[in-house]
Amino acid sequence: MNKSSSEQVEVIDIYRKRAKGYDASGIAGLESWRKEAVQLLNLKPGDQVVDIGCGTGLNFALLEEAVGPEGKIVGVDLTDAMLDQARQRADKQGWKNIELVQSDAVQYEFPPQVGGIISAFALTFIPDCARVIHNGSQALAPGRMWVVLDMAWPAALPLWGRHILFFLSSYGITSDVIQHRPWELVHQAMSQHLVDVTRKHFWLGFFYLASGRRP
Repeated sequence: MNKSSSEQVEVIDIYRKRAKGYDASGIAGLESWRKEAVQLLNLKPGDQVVDIGCGTGLNFALLEEAVGPEGKIVGVDLTDAMLDQARQRADKQGWKNIELVQSDAVQYEFPPQVGGIISAFALTFIPDCARVIHNGSQALAPGRMWVVLDMAWPAALPLWGRHILFFLSSYGITSDVIQHRPWELVHQAMSQHLVDVTRKHFWLGFFYLASGRRP
């Protein structure tokens, strides 16, 4: 098993254990930022939107409001237990326009001419996160948006500070993840493949919200 496969297995195991209680976790919060992320998509009724790393479906209500029952939401996640929670959420709300796909985000084949792509707190855990940005950018319809809400490491905080924040490892945020600097890889890929790219950090630099548009 190569390092990438080993990391996937570890992430799956972590989120299988966390799936049922994930909605009550701190990472599941940040509702105002989720709302801003969905607003940046500029979705219209009838649009199709892809939610990469959809987890338990915390973005679904906001996305449903944006695309309406005539639109479509495709939720993609690596972990079966998280998708089970997402399916229960959709069934409870009576949402009939949600398709759930269990897939590695790097291998996922985006639908063509998609109306928007969002990823919240997922790309951090994907070693080849830049490939996901590239693939999604190619699938976007002209003028449509790629939006990422995710975690980062404050530039002013030394890496040894991760030992103080002991809770990070329980979400799969290891020293390897931090040293890989996925937030920079995402920004570089967005700047390469999209236009009008913006990024802002919040919560002392531990989180960021980025967006870009396909020309």
